[in-house]
Amino acid sequence: METQVITIDGPTSSGKNSVGFLLSQKLGYQYIDSGSIYRAGCIFILRNKVSLDDLEKLVGVFKNLQIDIKPEDHEQRFFANGEDVTGYLHDPDVTRIVAPISAIRLVREATKIIQYRLVRDKNTVMTGRDIGSEIFPEAKHKFFLTASVEVRAKRRFKQLVQKDSSVKYEDVLKRMEERDKQDSEREVSPLRIPKDATVIDNSNLTIEQTVEEILKHISNVIASYSPAKRGD
Repeated sequence: METQVITIDGPTSSGKNSVGFLLSQKLGYQYIDSGSIYRAGCIFILRNKVSLDDLEKLVGVFKNLQIDIKPEDHEQRFFANGEDVTGYLHDPDVTRIVAPISAIRLVREATKIIQYRLVRDKNTVMTGRDIGSEIFPEAKHKFFLTASVEVRAKRRFKQLVQKDSSVKYEDVLKRMEERDKQDSEREVSPLRIPKDATVIDNSNLTIEQTVEEILKHISNVIASYSPAKRGD
């Protein structure tokens, strides 16, 4: 039986990772945050002091990247080249370079191979910015989560201020607006709503409510394909 992939795309702080993880738990699927693959590569780029101008070496990091995802105590542990790098994925230096690195066409092509390999024999919920549009365009269930930029900035600010009390909401909002513009205008795999995707604005929804909306849609789609509906 062919493995199933449910894609969830959306801009920064649209809740796709929290929603994707909870959805995967409810369905018994593995969960993959595709952004963590790029972040893992950036960890090794920084460690090995690879110049951001050295395209060959940058791409080489991703071509040699071995990713493994293991569930542990109701959370995902992210392994890269045999090392648990979960705790390093959101380091400031990684965050600083992940956007320009992930915009490189050859890096995205190398990462696509990793993504295909990870879902080869496991039903999967995968989140990102081009999963339904570029990586798995034929997926039966595709979703695009969104929320106003102000709501998303408030969500991000709430996370950041817990670690650094000097963070200002206005700065978070400005950076988010810049990232949205960068993601939507980049030449390679720009952020866009995938064809046939269900759009969910969760500005006023909790994570649990968003997941329920997704499950409801999946159930409706399955029902529409049932023999009784088709008259078989």
